[in-house]
Amino acid sequence: MSEENLKPFTIKKSVRAGDPLVLIDYLEAHTKLSKSMLKKVLNNGGVWLRKLNSSKRLKVRKATAPLTLESHIEFFFDPRYLNMVVPEAREVYKEQEWGLWYKPPGLLSQGTDFGDHCSILRQVEKAKGKSFLVHRLDREAHGLMLFAYTRHAAGAFSQLWQKGDVQKFYKVEVVGQIQKKYPEGGEINFDVDGKSARTTFKILEQKEFSAILLVEIHTGRLHQIRRHFDELGYPVLGDPKYGVGNKNSDGIRLMSYQLKFINPLNKRAVNFEISDVAF
Repeated sequence: MSEENLKPFTIKKSVRAGDPLVLIDYLEAHTKLSKSMLKKVLNNGGVWLRKLNSSKRLKVRKATAPLTLESHIEFFFDPRYLNMVVPEAREVYKEQEWGLWYKPPGLLSQGTDFGDHCSILRQVEKAKGKSFLVHRLDREAHGLMLFAYTRHAAGAFSQLWQKGDVQKFYKVEVVGQIQKKYPEGGEINFDVDGKSARTTFKILEQKEFSAILLVEIHTGRLHQIRRHFDELGYPVLGDPKYGVGNKNSDGIRLMSYQLKFINPLNKRAVNFEISDVAF
């Protein structure tokens, strides 16, 4: 069957008597897709297995994985993911148990049911082995993300983020003459989803129709920067979801630029900013 004629679909079934007991044979029988296509889905992370008497669903990539009766298979297929070109992330600061990575625009922070090959977490795992996502960055945005390579580091850094003990700075370009109303910058305190949210900003450059800002978020609400500046009346340039009159063919102008914190593993100060990526 041609990939062009396929549509997304999901299968959730339990293994019954008479079913093939090798994963790829089972999937071939129940999806009617070719084995080469199924191997792409497996490699991309779109197949999940829950064994009998287990409540835990695990991602499975091995085509020859054995099956047992009553184990439960979940198969998520979207042909758009089969040959998608994924931008490459890179490690920009390295320590033994954790590192800072540059996430290019277009990468998810982590995967979905349909797969994880479009995520930076999968790329980090391929390079470092089992890794842990400490915080997230919008798919459209780019810049710094911290990943832990051990459970010990993951717990320590997650606690650091939860306590708000990380200073997070972003470079953002917003539409409008914001400097006229806020000559030195300002503070935004609009609630987000009914929760308090605080954003502060300084103006780095005022252009004719837009301004480049250095923004610090003091809370971690969903799309906080994008929603705050939209509500303020100066939407982020290129934001596909928030704002009017702010479209941009080059994508959203938002970069995670700098992270400052005390390393919870050795109590040393870390202050890292992106210096080799143009905003």
